[in-house]
Amino acid sequence: MLIKKRKYINNFSKMYILHSYIIKSFISKFLSIIFGFILLFLIIDIIGNIDKFLESNVTQKEIFYFSLLSIPSFISFALPMSTLLACMFSIGQLQKNHELTAIKSCGVSLKNISITLIIIGSIISFCSFLFDNTIVTKSLTKKEIINKKLSRNYNKSNQNLRHSHIIYDKGVKKIMSIENYQFSSGLATNVVIQEFEKQSNQSSHKMLETLKIDSMIFIYKEKKWHRKGISRRNINDNMISTLLTNDTIFFLNEDESFFTEKDLNDLLPDSDQLNYWELKQISLKRPEQHEIEVDYNFKVAFSFTSLIMIFFGIGLSIRNPRDTSTAGIGLGIITIFLYYIGIKIGQSMGYSQTLTPFYSVWTINILFLSVGGWLFSRIRT
Repeated sequence: MLIKKRKYINNFSKMYILHSYIIKSFISKFLSIIFGFILLFLIIDIIGNIDKFLESNVTQKEIFYFSLLSIPSFISFALPMSTLLACMFSIGQLQKNHELTAIKSCGVSLKNISITLIIIGSIISFCSFLFDNTIVTKSLTKKEIINKKLSRNYNKSNQNLRHSHIIYDKGVKKIMSIENYQFSSGLATNVVIQEFEKQSNQSSHKMLETLKIDSMIFIYKEKKWHRKGISRRNINDNMISTLLTNDTIFFLNEDESFFTEKDLNDLLPDSDQLNYWELKQISLKRPEQHEIEVDYNFKVAFSFTSLIMIFFGIGLSIRNPRDTSTAGIGLGIITIFLYYIGIKIGQSMGYSQTLTPFYSVWTINILFLSVGGWLFSRIRT
């Protein structure tokens, strides 16, 4: 009994050392490769924006900040490629040093040690989803502010998000300005409504009234705005601000249909700047905008790419020990670019409603995972 126990402990210790060795080898190569990709993407990005940097009024600090904010999106894009190459380099090194032969001679199956890499791929995919929907979306939102300053037509007054909506009602012109709107919650803040009356025989307008609303939220069930913190400045009251209670004013001449949440479409940021949960909430509120449903499905589907690449990396690396590692790596690079092309084509087909939002982004995942699983099943143990 004691001998069996010692034998079990020794086997466990050996397997622990073996798996630790594979993990360290993978992580060291993964970090080196992803650092190389980030450096390459940064150089390409700086060269691509050099004209904008020279012609704009941005400072060196803002240029540095712009490049710094680009790094999270570069990491997200490079994760699948880095995972695939790190997997293939790790296994290639084991083959080159004849360590795979030694492992097999000890009675350890190659599929057994591959489980470690699959677990690593699963962890990377999970972290990729969290990373994309927290750090990447926030960094792209901040980067967009600097990107506006790089435009030749940039205006400082437009640095903050602002929407203006003009309504004409019986000769009265109403302009509503919203400084910020959160599509996921339906909350608008710092709202100003100015009412003008056209002067007789003149092209000018006379201001009649100004309403300031601290915040208002659009309730989809009621199809109405609920407002808080309303103050009025009227010309008849010498433009003195008067605080109003929420139930003493109707929105836009007692007709809420003049302005709805859909009128704020031009404030909707790119999907890259919205996380999965925000896109899903917006999609539930706006089922007619199927592009948003495609995008939030894409957020999940793309995060699985690293796990899929692990299966391909294992299958391509040890499918035939006599094959050169260069040929395997070449196939790996072709695989990742075919995947990128495939998922983008699927996304476009989802936008055009050729495929449903789910299948437009998940079909390529299912296809590549099936091929990767087939390659993995053919490993010679």
